[in-house]
Amino acid sequence: MRSEALDIAIEGRGSSTWLTLSGPFHKEQVPNIRGKFAALLEDGNRLFSVDLEGVIAIDDTVAEMFLTILNEVRGKGGEVRFIFRNPVVSSAFAPYERLFLIYPDAASLANRGFFGRIFSRGSVLSKKTGVRISRQVALFLLFVLCGWFITLAFIIHLQGQRITEQEKTLSELKQSNQRSAIELAKLKERVRPLEQLGVLRDTTKE
Repeated sequence: MRSEALDIAIEGRGSSTWLTLSGPFHKEQVPNIRGKFAALLEDGNRLFSVDLEGVIAIDDTVAEMFLTILNEVRGKGGEVRFIFRNPVVSSAFAPYERLFLIYPDAASLANRGFFGRIFSRGSVLSKKTGVRISRQVALFLLFVLCGWFITLAFIIHLQGQRITEQEKTLSELKQSNQRSAIELAKLKERVRPLEQLGVLRDTTKE
């Protein structure tokens, strides 16, 4: 019989339910933790933050339990984020590291977002596709997408400039044609008396 007890604190912070665990986490506590998550899910909670930084010892089955809980929560459209960086918990979670969203501290979780999810110690999971990618791949894809958008914007800008220049050239040609037509009409008016006197011959009718 183990004398140490696992301390569990549950509180709501905004839209997230926080579970702070401290002390030794043995397999005897697994059913209790699973029961608490089941009850919280039943109450409608969907976003969970689990702080394991205070855990001083952990059984190998704990990470497997959290993997099962994670699948259950995501199956209901929710998410579980983990907070820890101590070596004891890190070693236990190492085989499943890329399956969890892991943050080194509460501040990193608070500053989460698109970039926060990429640089978190876990992986990025698409809820729609279920595809998991590492933070390195996510960062690479981010740069590729940014480069693609910048290139597309540059091409659109060049095309816009080209169209503007072509429209300007076309307008200048139209104006030039109009001026030429006016000058030609004036010239015809000037030479018509000479044609009537027979001094000039109208070659346009030949």
